[in-house]
Amino acid sequence: MSNPDPNYDPRTAPPPAARPARNGYGGWIAAAVVVVVAIAAIAYMATNRPNNQSDQQALLAQQQSQQAAAAAQSAQAAQDASQAAQTAQGASAQVQQGAAEQAAADRARAEAQADRAARDADQQGRDAAASAPDAGGPPPPAPPPPQQ
Repeated sequence: MSNPDPNYDPRTAPPPAARPARNGYGGWIAAAVVVVVAIAAIAYMATNRPNNQSDQQALLAQQQSQQAAAAAQSAQAAQDASQAAQTAQGASAQVQQGAAEQAAADRARAEAQADRAARDADQQGRDAAASAPDAGGPPPPAPPPPQQ
């Protein structure tokens, strides 16, 4: 054993202190209050939902307006594409017409040049025939000798 107190006399020790009497219902009352508050909170959350119908209608209206805007943009894009295609066709036709006109002008110039060349050749042939000596006649005189 440990060292006992030499002045301790178990016969003269005071009796243990008396505990004051307590009400045993305090804990139960606190638990009941917590339960009542929890039930009230659950009832409040269950019955106080925000009105989602107006939010859903606003969202639906926004989606419809977005779809309408997208459809309008798509229609405008199709119209622009059609107009661009028509413009491109017109430009292509103009380019082809211009190319055809240029080719026709080039052909006319080439024919005119060919006609001139043929006339010039014909004229040169006539000139050569006129200046050529007659084959049945005497030979042409010899050129004079060079002088020193």
